[in-house]
Amino acid sequence: MSTATAFDFKTATAHRLARPIVLAVGCAALADRLFYGWDVGLSLALFLGVVGFVAILGNRVQIRGKNEIILAAILVASLLPLIEEVNFLSVAVALLAAAMSIIAITSRQKTSWPRQLLEAMTIPFRGPFQFAGDTVGALRHMEIWTPAWLGWLVAWIVPLTVFAIFLTLFSSANPLIEQRLLQIDLRKIIEWLSPWRISFWIFIICMIWPLIRRRIKTRPAQTSEPAPASAASSSDLDYLLGAQAITRSLVLFNVLFALQTGLDLTYLWGGAALPDGMTYATYAHRGAYPLIATALLAAGFVLLAMRPGGPAQQSRLIRPLVLVFIAQNILLVISSIFRLDLYVAVYSLTYWRLASFIWMGLVAAGLFLILVQNLWRKSNAWLLTANAISLALVLYGCCFINAPRLIASYNVEHSHEVNGKGQNLDWRYLRCLGPQALPAIERHREKFPAFLTTNSCPCRGNTREAFVSSKNWRDWSFSGVASQAIFR
Repeated sequence: MSTATAFDFKTATAHRLARPIVLAVGCAALADRLFYGWDVGLSLALFLGVVGFVAILGNRVQIRGKNEIILAAILVASLLPLIEEVNFLSVAVALLAAAMSIIAITSRQKTSWPRQLLEAMTIPFRGPFQFAGDTVGALRHMEIWTPAWLGWLVAWIVPLTVFAIFLTLFSSANPLIEQRLLQIDLRKIIEWLSPWRISFWIFIICMIWPLIRRRIKTRPAQTSEPAPASAASSSDLDYLLGAQAITRSLVLFNVLFALQTGLDLTYLWGGAALPDGMTYATYAHRGAYPLIATALLAAGFVLLAMRPGGPAQQSRLIRPLVLVFIAQNILLVISSIFRLDLYVAVYSLTYWRLASFIWMGLVAAGLFLILVQNLWRKSNAWLLTANAISLALVLYGCCFINAPRLIASYNVEHSHEVNGKGQNLDWRYLRCLGPQALPAIERHREKFPAFLTTNSCPCRGNTREAFVSSKNWRDWSFSGVASQAIFR
């Protein structure tokens, strides 16, 4: 018997809504000051920290226990990638980790991390509806205890607000309306209350509203005993995925995987001569990604074969075959990493190839966790949590990797111009990496005499000058300061 959870939305009252509205508007004003018209940098970490503090304050949470202190520390740690450098990965990690930390701190009851993750990921979709629902609920509640004239005044709020928005939009689109408005000295107000700025404020309020005013709780849904499976359906399932079918599958799979592993040991690791017309780079590239897909499919088969309560758990032969199968898949992933390394050595390193290395490492870690699960007889929930933790740690660690500089350093060090092997430097791709590629080129100044002048080097010139120029404090990042120090 299982208990399902559902979202429970309560109607907001006016006196309970005043506090979160003031806090949300204050955060929107701070966002306007930090972001509107400025590039994002240290300002995003500062804003998320303030939102976390405001959410704790708005939900009247006191951080006293050990769990609350740990969650607050995780909230602070989630902002560190933004201080290092603002990019897509650091922003995604910080937003998701900060939202989950705030949800965990402000929860009235214990919830599982998958539910907290789901709630954090759905904030952009729930925010506008929750804010609108709370506002309408509060206005409807005001009609019960407020005088008639105040109710009449409240009825004008939506028409006047929408009218002002339409008027602002028309003024930006129609110069005649704009001219009439400017004649009555509304220019300053129109300039500040631009449609983009109003939309920005509304967007910020909607995005942080589910955190500032938590009104989602878990409730037990009606439980019912699972309907007993019929004899025909059970026999069909056992026929498809019974002990006999799984055993035969594992024997065939292990033989096939052993053949593949033997070929890799012969040609990739042993250095045997390949057939005519095939290079090691071609051999490596053709197998790297399909092998990863194979490993993922194999992992799915193992989870399905060793499902709780399945016939495979009662077999003494299936478990050793599964362990051997998982071990072969780990070797397969290692071989895929080696294949990709050979391909990169010939055709240089790129963002996607670096991401492929990380992804293959995660797949290998996932297979190893499946091996541990089978040896220690852990549940699928344990496996899911362990994989989620490893993924979170890897993504968090990647936020502190200076990927452009790492790629540029590898390509320069392994280029034909530096070590006499490999491909010539792809200057167009180095330019795409930005100023982070400059330190790698500067270390081998004598190797690139024709490219070190400002007018000749594709990575210098205006890009370098813009990089070392002074920035507003809102753009500050640790990587930016460290990289600027190289050129001083």
